Amino acid sequence: MVARYQEFVDGVVARGELDSAEEARAGTIRVVEALAERVGERERELLAERLPGKIRDSIRWDERTGHGEPDTFLEDVAVRTERPAEHTRYLVMAVLSELTSQDSELAESLSNRLPAEVTELFSSPGGRPPPERGTAGVGDRPRPLEADELERALTGLDDWAGDTGRITRTVVLPSDRWPPLLRRVEAVQQELSHHAKVDRGSNDDLTFSVRTRSVEAVTELDLELARRIDEAVAQVSSGG
Repeated sequence: MVARYQEFVDGVVARGELDSAEEARAGTIRVVEALAERVGERERELLAERLPGKIRDSIRWDERTGHGEPDTFLEDVAVRTERPAEHTRYLVMAVLSELTSQDSELAESLSNRLPAEVTELFSSPGGRPPPERGTAGVGDRPRPLEADELERALTGLDDWAGDTGRITRTVVLPSDRWPPLLRRVEAVQQELSHHAKVDRGSNDDLTFSVRTRSVEAVTELDLELARRIDEAVAQVSSGG
């Protein structure tokens, strides 16, 4: 059975308490792309057959990041969507539970190919609001930094550059030092409830990009995350 587009995205919006059908569509695309790396060819064919056309046709089915291990599923989706870890979990559960509601046969086929830590995400996220939204009002939203504020702040950071829309730092380390660095950064992200985008290069380099998604700009929270990433890099570089 091919799921109906509007019914599907409306379900994801409701389950994930998202702002719009477009946010649900974009999130579903990224979740399915990450999922497609972790299942077999038959399951990918079923997904392609049964997803609504407006979603299916936007998915990069042949793209492979090279990081398709099951235990990195949430991390992968977080990077693709630029969401904090807990907000990513909420989005994934909204998408996969709606998929289960629409097509239980497909959901069962997918879950049979995945470990328990992923299959548990096929359940509904429940009634609590997404972690980044909570009950805060508009006045509680972080304030975007002005250009001069950011320029001053960058002088106190290690090798960060960018503009008021995003700042980045590229770190060159032997690949065997990547796992301890990423573990430290993940712990910081959990603590701050804020997430950096990480791009892995081909020459022992990692590029961290930070911005505050809710305001599409750099805020004090991004500066704090950048400082903490600097600390993690220094610790790992010294053998910690």
